[in-house]
Amino acid sequence: MIKFILCACALALCVALAWLMTRGYRRRMQFYYNLNLFNERLLNEVSYTRVPLPAFLDKYTFSGDFGNMLAEKKQAQFAGGKYDYYYLDEDERKFLDDYFKMIGKSDAASQRVYLSAMRSEILEKKQKTEELYRKYFALYLKLGFLGGLILVVLIV
Repeated sequence: MIKFILCACALALCVALAWLMTRGYRRRMQFYYNLNLFNERLLNEVSYTRVPLPAFLDKYTFSGDFGNMLAEKKQAQFAGGKYDYYYLDEDERKFLDDYFKMIGKSDAASQRVYLSAMRSEILEKKQKTEELYRKYFALYLKLGFLGGLILVVLIV
C-alpha cells in the first residue's frame, strides 16, 4: 500500500513539475493575448470615441504582466519603458518600446493608421506564442508523465 501511495505521489510530482516548466510559455501567450486585445480596443476607441489614453486605461482592465506593465506606465505617464520579463527576448522588448513610444503621441488619424499597421504584426506574434505554448505544453506534460513512470518502475 505504501508503494502505491509513493508511486502516485512520484507521478503527480513529475507531472506538476512539467506543468510548472510551461509557465513561461503560458505567461508569454497571455502577454501577447492582452497586447492584441489592447491594440484592438485602442484602435476602436481612436476610430470612434477618441478618448485620451489615461481615460482609455481607466475604462478597460488587462490581466497578468501586461496589466501590471500598463499600470506602471500610467503612473510614469508613459515616459520610458521597462520590459524586463524573462520570457521576452531582446527583439520583443524593442518592439514593445517602439510600440508604446508611438501610441498617444499624435493625432487620431495617424494613430489609427499606426494601430492598424501593427494589428497584423501583433496578431502574428500572438499566434506564434499560442503555437509554441501548445507544442511545449504537450511535450513537457508527456515528458513529466514518462519521468514519473520511470520513477514508478524504479520504486516497484
